[in-house]
Amino acid sequence: MVLLAQHGPEGAFGWILNGRDVMTLEDLLVRAEITESPIDVGGAVRVGGPVAREQVWLIYRTEERLTDLEGQLEVCEGVTATASRRVLEAVAAGHHPPSLFGLAGYAGWAPLQLEAEIKRGAWLPTDVDSNMVFEVPRAELWTKAYERIGTSPIAFTTRTVGSA
Repeated sequence: MVLLAQHGPEGAFGWILNGRDVMTLEDLLVRAEITESPIDVGGAVRVGGPVAREQVWLIYRTEERLTDLEGQLEVCEGVTATASRRVLEAVAAGHHPPSLFGLAGYAGWAPLQLEAEIKRGAWLPTDVDSNMVFEVPRAELWTKAYERIGTSPIAFTTRTVGSA
């Protein structure tokens, strides 16, 4: 499942929400040389997409937004994202949004590429709410996304033997 952050004439980008874990947030703080030893902040960093995997985006509820720090983008109602090192430093200093998780990399599309993929049936777009991002376990995201649009994966398979 992809959370689309921007979409316009220049293309689109977003993050895979159900990617596998690649490290903990504690590991990220050490790898980014913000701390020398792990600090218990909880949470994980997952694969967020195939592009720029060395870049980590922090995702958290908008209501937990850190005040007086630039670079925090509300991508949809209730969901904030940032790639700001200053926010990561604030997390290490103890200003930790409870819902925080990280996404390494992102998914990107050239102008009109996403629209073409949607027309081919590669994507089923729908709106999102923050509960999908923060409350639904990763293993259930696909099922819940299909339920959100009133269908199931079986509706997109053929029932004719020998057809793909």
